[in-house]
Amino acid sequence: MNTPTIAVLGGYGAVGRVVAQELASAHPGATLRVGGRDLGQAEVLAAELKATGRPGPVESARADTADAASLDAFCRDSHIVVNCAGPSYVVLDTVARVALAAGADYVDAGGDEPVHRALSEQRFAEGGRTALLTAGMMPGLTGLLPRWLAAQDLSEPSRLTAYAGTMDRLTPAGAADYLLSLGGGYGEAQSAWRDGARVLRALTPLADVRLPFFPGTVSAYPYLSYEIERLARDLGLSTVDWYNVFDGGSHMLKTLSRLQGAMAGQSDLTPAARELIDAAALDLFGRAPYQLFALELTGRHAGAPATRSLVLRAGDTYRLTGLVAALAASALVDGSVPSGVHYAADVLDPSSVVERVAKLDEVSLFETYRVPLAEAGDTEEGEL
Repeated sequence: MNTPTIAVLGGYGAVGRVVAQELASAHPGATLRVGGRDLGQAEVLAAELKATGRPGPVESARADTADAASLDAFCRDSHIVVNCAGPSYVVLDTVARVALAAGADYVDAGGDEPVHRALSEQRFAEGGRTALLTAGMMPGLTGLLPRWLAAQDLSEPSRLTAYAGTMDRLTPAGAADYLLSLGGGYGEAQSAWRDGARVLRALTPLADVRLPFFPGTVSAYPYLSYEIERLARDLGLSTVDWYNVFDGGSHMLKTLSRLQGAMAGQSDLTPAARELIDAAALDLFGRAPYQLFALELTGRHAGAPATRSLVLRAGDTYRLTGLVAALAASALVDGSVPSGVHYAADVLDPSSVVERVAKLDEVSLFETYRVPLAEAGDTEEGEL
């Protein structure tokens, strides 16, 4: 695929803009098509990308997930379609079906279980086509980081303990997807992985605690996503404790707790998403955004018990998400992913993704340690 046409839907949004910029740089000879509901914004970004002097053409188009004709025209003649439009619970497999039917491969920064199931059942990815789902930060990078850590010098990994914290602005689509995760469509709260199976209510929330590398007092809520469950199976882990971390006194956490029961049976998440966006803005007021992932993996090295820890701290959720989606599209250009429907973390090369992420200007800390997180946090406390 020497000179592909890559179409980025939602290409001028918070994630899509990063994807378009990354692909414009990584594949200067490719034709880049930027689309979304607002043609004017697509034209502005296309002009910006053209002004960089890249030799490949840059196109702009109006494309709406609710308008089948515009979506079909947007995907037609494309080799790869990258979907950055959301929220996922509304879009589902709409874009994927049109893209695959048009003969294009497909990348989705979201998607997860519902889209994978729909595409697999409808067999749209047969005939040599490829669909890569959950090519974002979480899920996506969260499934690649443990794989990368396990591949360093640790054999027989057995236990993973992870803390994932994010404080950043929320887009409407991002807020809706966050809320959707509460309902069990993406994982199960207070669950953990034990000896090859998901165990419900195995863990309880941690309130007002101090965790290594996290600033101040935080609350940590156990959550076993389907992505991490697949990871546990693939690595042969016996134990996984995964926590989503919130700053102490978080408005977002309080709003999530209140909305979790109130949303039962609601088909429109828009009002609740607005509340969550406002809560995230309050938490962020006067502070710098951050994303912090702290992982501790135990196993064996040279026949002896060993521990490896990893800490990644960054300052832009959408930069991380967009980079992973762009790298997934590049993997399709390179032909390094087999045909079929896949989750990005299951098939992308962890080394190429993680090492690229670690070089981002927005990443302020990327470090590995040969000790547990608590010991590593003691040595790094002064830095943070």
